[in-house]
Amino acid sequence: MGGSSSSLSYDECLLKDKESQIIEVPGSQEPGFSPVYRNKSHPDGFDMPVKEGKIMDNVWAVFDASATEFGDQPCMGWRPYLEDGTRGDFETMNYSQTKEACELIASGLTQIGAKQYDTIGLYSKNRAEWFQVHLANTRQGFQTTALYDTLGDEAVAYILMHAEVKIAFCDPKAIDNMIASLDHPEYKTQVEHIIVFDFQEQYGNPGEIVTEKMKDMGKAANVNIMGLSELLEMGRSTEVVAPANVDKRDVCFLMYTSGTTGTPKGVRIPHEGFCMITYAVQDQIPMGPGDRHLSFLPLAHIFECLVETSLIAQGGCVYYYQGNIKMLTIDWQGVRPTIVIGVPRVFGKVYDKVMAKVSGSSCFKKMIFNKALAASSASSKKGQRSSTYDNHVWKGVAEQVGFQDVKYILSGAAPLPPYLAEFLRIIAVKGEVFQGYGLTETTGGSVVTSVGDVNLGHVGIPLGGVDIRLEDIPDMNYMTTDENPRGEILIRAPSVMLGYLKNEEKTNETIVDGWLHTGDVGRINPNGSLSIIDRKKNLFKTAFGEYIAVEKVEAAYQKAPSCGQIWVYGNSFKSFVVAVVVPDAVWASKQLIKKGLWKSETPPLVPTTPEFNEKFLSIATENMEVFKEMVFKSMKEQEGELKKFERVKDIILECELDELLQGFNVANGLLTPSFKTKRPRLLEKYVDELKALYTVNGEAPNEDEHWIKN
Repeated sequence: MGGSSSSLSYDECLLKDKESQIIEVPGSQEPGFSPVYRNKSHPDGFDMPVKEGKIMDNVWAVFDASATEFGDQPCMGWRPYLEDGTRGDFETMNYSQTKEACELIASGLTQIGAKQYDTIGLYSKNRAEWFQVHLANTRQGFQTTALYDTLGDEAVAYILMHAEVKIAFCDPKAIDNMIASLDHPEYKTQVEHIIVFDFQEQYGNPGEIVTEKMKDMGKAANVNIMGLSELLEMGRSTEVVAPANVDKRDVCFLMYTSGTTGTPKGVRIPHEGFCMITYAVQDQIPMGPGDRHLSFLPLAHIFECLVETSLIAQGGCVYYYQGNIKMLTIDWQGVRPTIVIGVPRVFGKVYDKVMAKVSGSSCFKKMIFNKALAASSASSKKGQRSSTYDNHVWKGVAEQVGFQDVKYILSGAAPLPPYLAEFLRIIAVKGEVFQGYGLTETTGGSVVTSVGDVNLGHVGIPLGGVDIRLEDIPDMNYMTTDENPRGEILIRAPSVMLGYLKNEEKTNETIVDGWLHTGDVGRINPNGSLSIIDRKKNLFKTAFGEYIAVEKVEAAYQKAPSCGQIWVYGNSFKSFVVAVVVPDAVWASKQLIKKGLWKSETPPLVPTTPEFNEKFLSIATENMEVFKEMVFKSMKEQEGELKKFERVKDIILECELDELLQGFNVANGLLTPSFKTKRPRLLEKYVDELKALYTVNGEAPNEDEHWIKN
C-alpha cells in the first residue's frame, strides 16, 4: 500500500497512490459539500461488541469484561518510591486487584454522598489512582472532569463552579492551588470534599500524606479534606455498592477544552462514544494482552484517556511515568513499551536527543549514521527495511530510548512532520508508525492511518462508525470540486459530543444538522486518506485584500534549523505579516560559537540546564542585531513555497527559554496544556513590540486600529 520511488517527495508519493481505502456513501453529495466518506470495512456503521450477553456501550462494562477475562494479567504499573526518594523498578497490579480498588472507591464515594450524574473532579498528574477513580466514576454513573495540573486558580475555580463539582480528588502537590481556587471572587464553587492521593504501601509513597496544615486549610474553606486511604477503608467497611444502571448516552467525561480563547468549554462525551472509538481503534491498530504503554500525556486530555481505555479493553497494561518529563527516556527503558503514544513535540525531543548524540560522535560514526539514515529513508518510502542497518545501527538507537519492543507508535494532537514520522519508522525496528486525528468534541480518534500504509503527510482514514465530509471554503479557495477535494472537515458519529455544558449557542454553532464543524481544513487524497492542510479560523485578510493562512506560513518557516517556535501575526490594517520567533537554541549556540560570540566552555554547557539558558539569553541579548540577522537569514531559505505577500517581513526574537528550550510554554500561558499556541495571549504579550516592529517597517499603528479585543 503506497510503495513508490524514493526519488519522489512525500506529497508526490501520497498523491500517486490510487488504491482507495474508503467508500463514498451513495447519494450523499450535496451542493457545496463532498460526498460522505466511510471506512471501507464498515460501510453500514460500526457494530459494538457483545460480551457475556452485554453490549459494550459503557466504559465500566468494557473494563468489567476485561477484569473477568484477564483477571491475573497486569493492568497498571508504577515505580514505587525508595527510601532515598528515588524510584525503583516498575511494579504492577493485575485486573482483579484493579477492579477491587475501583469498587472500594465507588463504595466510598457513595458513602460520602455522591449520586448518579454527579461530577467528580480530578486534579493530578497521571498516576494509577487517577484512572482507578475514573473507572469507579463510570461504574456509578458519575461524570469525570479533569483539572489540568498546569492551570492557575482562576481556570480551576471556573471549572469547579461550572461543572458543579462537590467532590474532587487531588494530588498532594496540587492541594494549595485547589484550596486557593475555592475562594475565587467571581467563581463560587460548591466543593464539599477533597480527597488527597496519599500513602498506600504498594506505591511506596510515605511522603504523600494528609497533613494537619491541609486539614486546617480545608476547615478554613469549609471543605472536608481526607486521604484516599481513608476513602478505601470506608469502602471496605460495608458491602460493595451495586453498579448503577448507566445508559450509553449518559455523560462519561465532562472534558474541558484547554481553549486558546476565553474560558474553557465543557465537552459532554457519552459512554457510547468512548466505547465505539475504543473498539474502532482496535479494529485498525490491534492491541492485546502483553502490550505495554507508558502514560505521560495528560489524562486531562482526550487522547491519553482514549488510549488507556483502548488498552484495558484488550487486556494490556498501562504504566505510569514518574511525573517528570525529563525522566521519560528512563521510564521508557524501564517499561520497554510495545505501544508508544505521543505528540510531535515529544517525538521531536527524541529526534533531537539522538541527533545530538550523533553530533558528538567521531567522524567515522557520523558517516556510518548518515549513510544508514539516507539508505533507510529511501527504503522506507518503498515499505522496505535493511536488515544490515537494523542490526548494526537502528537496534542500538531503539535501545537507547527504550523502543526495542515497539510494535506501534501513534502520534496525535497535531500533524506529525513527514521527516519525523520517517525517523520514528526507521528506529522502530519491529514496528509501524501511525498518525491520528480528532478533537475533544469527537472523542479524540476519528481518523487513523492504516497498517501497511507507508505514505506520509496524511492522518489516515475514518474509523469504523465515523462519517467524514468536506465543505467548501470559497474565501480560502478550498473547494470540494478540486481535483483532490479540499474544504472544512465535518464529522458525524455516535462519538460526537452531546454538546457543550450550559452553552447552547456554541453547541449550535459547532454542530449543524448533526455534523460537527472542526475548523480544520482537509484534503482527500486519491487513496482516500485525509491530509490536514490548514486551519479555517487562523485566516486573515491583509490591507491589500489577500487572505493569509498563518499556519501554512508557520509550517514553512518551522522547517528552518534556526526556528524553534514561531507565531506569525497579521493585521487587516497592515499590508504585511511579521513573526515572533523562538530560536532553536542548540543550532543558535553553535552559530554563535562559530562567530566567536560565545566562548565554548570545557566541559560545554548542557542545553536545557538553567546555566545554558542563562548564558544563551545573555549572549543573544548582547548581540541581538547580529543574532536576529543570522536567524532570519536561515528562515528565508524556506520561503520558496510561500507567495510574496505570505512572507514574513520582520521578526521579534524571544530568547528567554524554559527547561524544554521553549519560549512559548504552558507556564507563561502562551501554550495550552496540549501544546497549542494561545494566539490571543501571544498578542497581549507582544502587542507593544509588534506595534514598534510595524512602525520601523513603515506602517505605524493609527488610533482607530483595534489590535486586542476588549
